[in-house]
Parts: sequence; structure tokens; C-alpha cells
Amino acid sequence: MSVERVFYYFNEISKISRVSFEEKKIADYLVEQGERMGLEVIRDKENNVIIKKAGNRIDSPVVVLQAHTDMVWQSENLEETLEKIPCNIHVKNGRMCTNGTTLGADDGIGVALMLTLLENNKKEYPALEAIFTANEEETMGGALAIRKENVTGEYMINLDSEKEGVFTIGAAGGISSFCKLPVQIKDSIKDKTVKIMVTGCIGGHSGLEINRKHENAIKILVRFLRTLSKDSFELKSLEGGSRSNAIPEWATAVVNTDAIEILEKQIIDFMKNCQSEWCNEEKNLSISIKQTEYSCVVYEDQFKERLLLLLENLPHGVYSRTEDFVCSSVNLAIVREIEKYITIELTLRSSYESWYRDEVKKITRLIEHFGGDSEHKDEYPAWMYKKDSELIKIFLDTYYELYGEEAECENVHAGVECGIIMRNCPSVKDAISIGPTILNAHTIFETLDIESVNKVYALIDKVLQNINEKSNQI
Repeated sequence: MSVERVFYYFNEISKISRVSFEEKKIADYLVEQGERMGLEVIRDKENNVIIKKAGNRIDSPVVVLQAHTDMVWQSENLEETLEKIPCNIHVKNGRMCTNGTTLGADDGIGVALMLTLLENNKKEYPALEAIFTANEEETMGGALAIRKENVTGEYMINLDSEKEGVFTIGAAGGISSFCKLPVQIKDSIKDKTVKIMVTGCIGGHSGLEINRKHENAIKILVRFLRTLSKDSFELKSLEGGSRSNAIPEWATAVVNTDAIEILEKQIIDFMKNCQSEWCNEEKNLSISIKQTEYSCVVYEDQFKERLLLLLENLPHGVYSRTEDFVCSSVNLAIVREIEKYITIELTLRSSYESWYRDEVKKITRLIEHFGGDSEHKDEYPAWMYKKDSELIKIFLDTYYELYGEEAECENVHAGVECGIIMRNCPSVKDAISIGPTILNAHTIFETLDIESVNKVYALIDKVLQNINEKSNQI
């Protein structure tokens, strides 16, 4: 079976809209492919799909392959990309990319690799259980719904890592905090309405890139508004961020003012004073202003002050780390006004359940102090690595055998479904996560390195044969 089949499947998958909570069509496709191959197919109400392929002997070991079917959708022109499918996929300088949308290699390439391995009829393979999970990017609800009676494998190979030659052997757990603050309004006494826009931030994955100098657009906007005198503007609205697992790339505030020219100069001064902070990373960050339709109603003055004070004091960024990896962090992800409430979503990640449980209590106390309330959900467990992992040893030995160099192992600061599946499916005792090189996932600049796909496919192919051979020798 040629690696070209991986790219065939990826291209077919990329024709299907598969954003989180909308995985029915991709589940239909996977069921169709599994049945075409003559394999056992299980589908649940969450649109998870499990495809099982028997080994060539009764006592064949069972290996679980796992990837998620949903993708993060971002587009620089939403009006032209209503279908939510990658736009004009092409290869440039050895990397697959798009024109102005997310590529969906996270984790479409994992899905494509699994379909290719299922299609491969090598007699040297062990029995396979391919788990295609839904809704990983939002709540991990798909993995949480996997039932233990449908999974019998001992080894699990997750295909959701993003750097070839680096094996993920552990991952953080996490939880989301949803806060609500009731809006208070008054009649405006200012003459004009303008929109202030923070745009061009890099954003990126709220776990994997939280330790980089990627600015939070919401925090930048609030910081700018705090440079203005309280009486110089009234606040009509404030919003920012698009996804719970992405660092906010944009934020806007609609304000009323009597002096647009002064406000424009203050923006220029703010950008000049702060430019040195983000010039190396955030080269495209900008703050702009435009006049908009007049609003006669704005936030009450004391509410405006409470909201800005809350947003500048809510946590964001890395809170603890070791020499090698981030341990705990918070992402101030989304701010919206919905049905007369300001809603705020934060995502918390940690290798330690005790930390994020205490941190959400701290957030609750802060929100209640400002007259709001909060709830916490979408919790998922950390995946603690095994020092004596037989599966990791097989991968390390096989990688060296194939490529003559040592692979790296890392503990990542991101949610990986391994922890959930291992907790819910007791048969799974050992896990690893690998994948080809994906850059700028969750952004319109996402790219997939072609050669790394070839190497990952060859590695899994050989590992499966080595697992089967090792079992034969026992």
C-alpha cells in the first residue's frame, strides 16, 4: 500500500465540512469506507466511529489507532468560505497549505493515515481497532463517550501530535470556566460612536503555544482602554476571541466619544509605546478605529469600570513550568454579550488536577465579587506517562532502525484524548502520540510537511509489524 493513499484520503476528507459538533458527514464517510473494506464498523450517537480489522491469527495482539475527525475552522474571509472546507489546498516548498483558511491537517492527516493502514492487507499486521472520535477540539465529548466494551486493545497509537520525530508520552488535563456578568445600561451623552479593533495577532493553540510571546487581543484591547480617561469614552460593547482552545487573535470595542481625533492619536501613541514588546513575534498586530452607526445606549459607568477591572484581572498565560515543559496555564479565550449578559470563557490546563480545581474556585470568587456567576465543565484527565512503557521502547527502537537517529519524547501542555480513553477503557495499558509536522495549527497559516507524512507512515507500518513479531516470539 503506497503512502500516496494517505494524501488521497486527506483530499477526500478535506471536501467534507467537519467542524466541531458537525461531524455527521465525516462519520457517514468513515462508515462507508469501513463497510467498503468489509470490516466491522461501530457508530454511536456522538458520531464516533470505530472500525475493527482482525489479525491473521486467533491470538493476534490488538492495537488501537486513534485520531479525531473534527477540525478548527478559521477563515480570513468568512463570506467567501461559508462551506467551512479548506480553500484551494496546494503544495508550496514541500508543505501543504491553503489560501486563507485552516488546512484541517489537525487531525485530518491522522484520519487519513488510519484509513490507509486499515486498507493495507499486510499479513504482518496485528489486529487493529481504529477509533475516530468526534468533537475533540471543543469538549473532547467524543472520547468521553467511547464505551469500554467496544475497545479491547492494549496498545494505543494516537495520531494527533504535530512534530515528526517527537513522541508525545504524556499530556495535561484541563477544564473550562464559563462566566456571566449581567449588563447594566444607560442613555449616552456622547456625540459619536466608533469601533476600536485589535487585529493581526498570531493567536495559536492555547496549550502548545501559551508559552510563546503571542499576545491576547482581549488583554491588549482592555489595556488600551485603560490608558484613556474614564470620562473620555462610554462603552457600548466589548468582544473578542473565536475558540476556547485558541489564543484570541482579535478583539473589538464599540465606544461613544466626543473626540474621535484625540482617540486616533491615543491609539498611535499606545502602539508606539508598546511596539517593542511584541515587534519580534507580533509583527502584524494593529489597532484601528472606524466610525460606525450611532448608539444611544451604552454600558452604565460603574458597570463599564467593573467589566474592565474584571477582564484585566482574570488570569491568562503560564502559571508554572519545569525546565522542560509548561505545567499549568490559563487562556482568556472568548468574551461576548449574549442576551444581556457578558459571557467570558477561560480554558485551564495543568498536569495536576489539584491546581486547575483550585484555580476555577479562584475565578468563581472573582466573578462573584463583581456581581456575576460561573460554571465549570468539559473537564478531562491528564495523561501520565509510563517510565517503563513497552510501546515507547518499540517506537524508539524502530525509529532508530529506520532513520539512524534518536527520536525525542515530550510531555505536552495540551489536551490529548489518550488520558480519557485509557481511563474509560481499562484494556488500554500503554499509549503514545505521534504525527507529521504541522505548523500554525488552528490558524489560517496552518501547513503540513509532506516528507514528514511519509516518515510517519513508514514508522507506523514498521511498528505494527514489530509488535506482531514480538507477540509471535512470546
